[in-house]
Amino acid sequence: EHAVAANKCFSMNLSAPFLSQFFNEPMKRVLPFCDIVFGNEDEARAFAKDFDINSTDLAEIAKKVAAMPKNNSKRSRIVIFTQGAEPAVVYMDGKVKEYPVLPIAAENIVDTNGAGDAFVGGFLAEYVKNSDIETCVRNGMHAAHMIIQVSGCSLPERQ
Repeated sequence: EHAVAANKCFSMNLSAPFLSQFFNEPMKRVLPFCDIVFGNEDEARAFAKDFDINSTDLAEIAKKVAAMPKNNSKRSRIVIFTQGAEPAVVYMDGKVKEYPVLPIAAENIVDTNGAGDAFVGGFLAEYVKNSDIETCVRNGMHAAHMIIQVSGCSLPERQ
């Protein structure tokens, strides 16, 4: 409510496929406050199932999530679904755009835990600077690209 009253951006990460099933009502209550919704492909499809969105297509799910009731009418909702090595799906201002991920050799992938959180952090780091959406997505991808090359959720040594 504070974010809406103060016109502050509020974001939510779907976080895990089971959350929309077991915490459906709390998600329904918080979603109207969300300006940005993040998730991966599994989380998006689970959310769609649990919220009666009859599609498995990520672009269609993103469009329907963006159209759900929203309390702050001063900005439209952005929905971003990552999908591992496949392009990220971004729905913004009535349009879907896909952003290819940074290429990486399989032997350089050490641990994918934290990749989604790194993406969100990188994206938001640019978003709060009012960067354009492409820069935000690129920075999110860069952060995820970095984190999957180390074990655990730690930053690699500076070079």
